[in-house]
Amino acid sequence: MIYKFQIIEKIPNATIIHHVDKNGGIWGTNQRIIFLLREGERQDVSKFPFHFPRDLFSFSRPSARAMRSDKCNVYVNRLGNILGIRAGTVYAISGSIPRVLFQIQGDCVLHHSICEDMEGNFYFGEYFMNPRRKFVNVWKISFDLRNWKSVLQLNDLRHIHGIYPDPYSRGVFWMTVGDFQGECFILRTANSFESVERFGDGTQIWRAVNLFFDEQYITWLTDSHLEQNHACRLKRETGLIEIGQKINASTWYGCTTVEGLYIAFTTVERGPAIQTNESSILISEDGFYWKKIYGIKKDFWRPMQLFKYGVMACPSGRLSLKELYISGEGLIGLDGSSIKARIIEEDEI
Repeated sequence: MIYKFQIIEKIPNATIIHHVDKNGGIWGTNQRIIFLLREGERQDVSKFPFHFPRDLFSFSRPSARAMRSDKCNVYVNRLGNILGIRAGTVYAISGSIPRVLFQIQGDCVLHHSICEDMEGNFYFGEYFMNPRRKFVNVWKISFDLRNWKSVLQLNDLRHIHGIYPDPYSRGVFWMTVGDFQGECFILRTANSFESVERFGDGTQIWRAVNLFFDEQYITWLTDSHLEQNHACRLKRETGLIEIGQKINASTWYGCTTVEGLYIAFTTVERGPAIQTNESSILISEDGFYWKKIYGIKKDFWRPMQLFKYGVMACPSGRLSLKELYISGEGLIGLDGSSIKARIIEEDEI
């Protein structure tokens, strides 16, 4: 099947689209403002507190990129309770001023990496540079944002990329961790992180951010700037890995649509495994064989480590090919901004 990518509209004043709730509400941020889009109407819901010194530099995109002043998370659980993370602080978003819950290691977590269980309890893992390889926490926050605790501490790795519920096994969560030799694994828990099962040998082929699921496999695109990237899948029945096609850049983010197709976004960063100057949108019918349907080139701001890599990301929650929200940074025409797009089959044109 041939698929086409079409931009429907640019969303004004939307630095990041974070989450699509169960009622179709679109949750995003514009710098510190948290907003909700519903049926074409926009409502400013809350505002993260000012943080020194990063927010002194939010007046321009280059300075905001250098200071990471737009980085944050917003996630809405099935009960409508809103979790926020910014500048190392976790918040309950209820009213115009967020309520401080607790502090974490690092600034915030990666897009699409917060999840919930069937009761609506929140889970996320700490993501920070961690040069001394301190322990890294997995946090559980109660569905009503009243209680929280570290349910797991991991040692001898850099950070946690994401936690993802298994849609085919109730109560099972999978977690991706990295980044370097001996640190890259995929973890599984079936008992709320009381124990974890580890898959992989610590090499770059097991370095993943986002995971895709079907009844037979756990699938990912590798996230390596060091070694050739591939599509990979882990067979549930045997625990064996299969390495598939080569990918010309690292992959951080992706999603599974309600139509059952898989979307992934490659990242332009520095390293021998990055063979392109373009962030690509890839599509797959099984999470293992991928086709490029669109690409955006990296912008001219250098050095990349200061002014950010070329990144596209999608929100968590219910996503459709008919209404796909994408946020970007460091890309020509998509930097600190968001779009609504759709993906159509060629015979629909």
